[in-house]
Amino acid sequence: MVSSSLAEPRTFVGRGLSPMKRAVTIVALLAITLAVLLIALHEGLSAVGSTIAALLFIAGFIYYLWIIAPQPFTITVSAEEIVKRSQRGETVVLRWEELARVKEEFFPNGTRISLALYRRPSADGQGEHSGQPVRAWVVYRDDVDDLDGLAALIQQLKPADCRWESATVHE
Repeated sequence: MVSSSLAEPRTFVGRGLSPMKRAVTIVALLAITLAVLLIALHEGLSAVGSTIAALLFIAGFIYYLWIIAPQPFTITVSAEEIVKRSQRGETVVLRWEELARVKEEFFPNGTRISLALYRRPSADGQGEHSGQPVRAWVVYRDDVDDLDGLAALIQQLKPADCRWESATVHE
């Protein structure tokens, strides 16, 4: 059973893409688009096909950046569960009794890089992960305000039968 030494829920914040990075990216994309349009105006009718292709490529790249851009999120740890909510409305609820494994990764200098939580497989044994823990979510050092505090709290509250694994990477 989980120790309920957490009096009230604690929230960890992932801020997403910084405003500075977002602004630099927008300015760079606008400059590239402007350059393509100026070249098209200079070349005239012979560059219509190339201009359309370039603008489609830029639009696709913007869509790709929108998909992969880190979104703001919160992780709320309570005595009953861990809840990760993203700005896009995605919510992952992991009750302590569902937690099967936690894996943390470190740089060789001892700095924690990431924390991954795995839930127990479904009781019906169906699906591609039958019998194996399924990763609920992973969070990286740059994504959250206090990764070490989050790891310490999870380690304190995890069930006794939950495996805690540590690994050093990039050796």
